[in-house]
Amino acid sequence: MILAWLAALALLVGPIALYLASPHQVLLPGHVRRRRAWAWGGAATLVLALALLLAVQGPATAVFTWMTAAMLVWSIVPVAARWWRFRRETL
Repeated sequence: MILAWLAALALLVGPIALYLASPHQVLLPGHVRRRRAWAWGGAATLVLALALLLAVQGPATAVFTWMTAAMLVWSIVPVAARWWRFRRETL
């Protein structure tokens, strides 16, 4: 059960770290200095998440869960970050 929670946490942190490595990210504009380190950290965290999921689930289920969760985070974080930034600019 702990491995599943650690995998879920890694599946949240990994895509967010990769998003922060992007030059056009709006979550922390101007505050991210070492983009390459964020990219490597995000990729390593995603690999860790896949390894943890493989320990908990079967191979096909683990890869499906891993890809679906990563796509979900990659889809929601940029939209939420832009909305949050827009709300702060209009107030």
